[in-house]
Amino acid sequence: MSNHEPFNGIEILKASPRRVHEFLVNLEELVKIVPGLVKSERTSDDTVKTTVRPGFSFIRTNLKQDFTLVEHVPHERVIIDVHAKGIGTAFSVKSTMDLSPHEDGESTKLQWEAEIMKMTGLVAALGTTIIRSAADQVIKQGFEAMRIAIDEQEDKTSA
Repeated sequence: MSNHEPFNGIEILKASPRRVHEFLVNLEELVKIVPGLVKSERTSDDTVKTTVRPGFSFIRTNLKQDFTLVEHVPHERVIIDVHAKGIGTAFSVKSTMDLSPHEDGESTKLQWEAEIMKMTGLVAALGTTIIRSAADQVIKQGFEAMRIAIDEQEDKTSA
């Protein structure tokens, strides 16, 4: 376990829990929204390997990241582990996303938590404020990209 508090929040997405769940468990589509994605490759039914070029001054190298679908309950819950490593740094994050219909009847309430499970190397030496700031930036970009991707998929299916 890490000494960092988990990140968490609630996002309202303009799609049904079914559509959001489908997006989250399709790792090949999901990794396309990762900020700084250089390349990706499916290596098993439940894992996609990626190379990411983070836009942070404290990580100047490409990171190899494995996204693994650990568990999912259709239309309700998705758990994904991300293991990342680069020159002089490594970390693991467990993300849990709980889905439920939003009160408007047309959207999804996505309640999420991301917990840093392990952090070693240079990134471990950074202060909590820097890590939280960087993570908040990536999370914000990721949810913005997710909204766009889900909207685009919805447009394709309704066309």
